[in-house]
Amino acid sequence: MVANPIDWRDFKTLSWDENTEGFTFMMIFRISSALPAKEIREMLADEEALIIRKDFVQSEEELMLAFHLAKKTLEKKRNIAKKLKYEFLLWLSGRTDIKSAIRSTDAKDSKDILLIVLSGKKNILEKLQAKEKPLKLKKRAEPLALERISLGRIK
Repeated sequence: MVANPIDWRDFKTLSWDENTEGFTFMMIFRISSALPAKEIREMLADEEALIIRKDFVQSEEELMLAFHLAKKTLEKKRNIAKKLKYEFLLWLSGRTDIKSAIRSTDAKDSKDILLIVLSGKKNILEKLQAKEKPLKLKKRAEPLALERISLGRIK
């Protein structure tokens, strides 16, 4: 099902940081798409966006913490990944290698997934032939989820 064109003001913006290059936004969508998950990942390869399993994240707080930590490590040049989306994924998953982080969060199908957009793309839902669904995330994270994110890089 193709979504109607979305106005950027309708996006659910969970977090934003101002940096020297302007604003970096994180937009989170719970979506269902007619396209296979593999095709969606390929379409997002050149975008600052990624998809993950809906059941991997339980709260907005987890997403905001991972986003904040990814931004800070990139700013301080302590990042593992070169792209913000992969640094975010590393923090969110509590992993230190990208392949492992992708495997742990990988969406096998596209019926109920989270789309995380770290840029100002307005037409990404239409591009993915996606229908937006209610986000249904808790505001606060469970302590173990925050521990996974916060302690993921301690050796």
